[in-house]
Amino acid sequence: MQANLVLITGAAGNVGGKVRRHLEGRYRLRLLDRDARGDPEVVRADLSAWDESWVQLFQGVDAVVHLAADPVATRTWSELVGPNMDAVFNVLLAAVRGGVKRVIYASSNHAMGGYREIHEPAKITTDLPPLPGTHYVVKEEVRNSTPYGSAKLMGERVGKCFAEACGLSFIAVRIGWVLGGENRASDIPADRDDWFRLMWLSNRDLCHLMERCIEADSSIRYAVVNGMSANTGMRWDIDHTRRLVGYQPQDDVLR
Repeated sequence: MQANLVLITGAAGNVGGKVRRHLEGRYRLRLLDRDARGDPEVVRADLSAWDESWVQLFQGVDAVVHLAADPVATRTWSELVGPNMDAVFNVLLAAVRGGVKRVIYASSNHAMGGYREIHEPAKITTDLPPLPGTHYVVKEEVRNSTPYGSAKLMGERVGKCFAEACGLSFIAVRIGWVLGGENRASDIPADRDDWFRLMWLSNRDLCHLMERCIEADSSIRYAVVNGMSANTGMRWDIDHTRRLVGYQPQDDVLR
């Protein structure tokens, strides 16, 4: 698909900032975030509340990269309803109204988190039944990502409805683990087990993947892809991602 104007939501966040810097010079950009963090190029917008002041910015956009969300995987339902659920509905409706051709949605590995406790099948493909959320321990704190993973899964399903009913092209990327900053494999905390380590997604591979999703064939109506680096020994299947959008990851958590 040929794109000229790309709108990024969550453009001032960790993932959004990295994708923005990569896409600058490749496309014309419109940038939205609930907290602009002092950046004059980012338009402040609370996407959980419909407002014509930001809705009109979707007019004439070719592709939307929807990264805006609360990224904390242990939030409760009440904390996620606005930023991670209502915002998805609003963005998709604004995209359809604005004539947007494609939306790339930041889903999450947590949509399949239940497979952490189930060792079969050997490969986690995007056509397996979803098992949102997982329980894990960080520094003796028990965490539960079930609400977060479920909200991301709901976003995928809402995208499917819009794709089928409105003709929007929708690609959901189940993003692995993107740490802040340089996001090197060596930055992964030593107390995290292989489930977490092997879903690492480097900055370079993240940005390449998002660009490939923007440029992927215009015939794609609805798709879900896994978004991890080429990590040796991981269960996550990225062959489908390679074939569908031309993803060519360069990094491996073990190298």
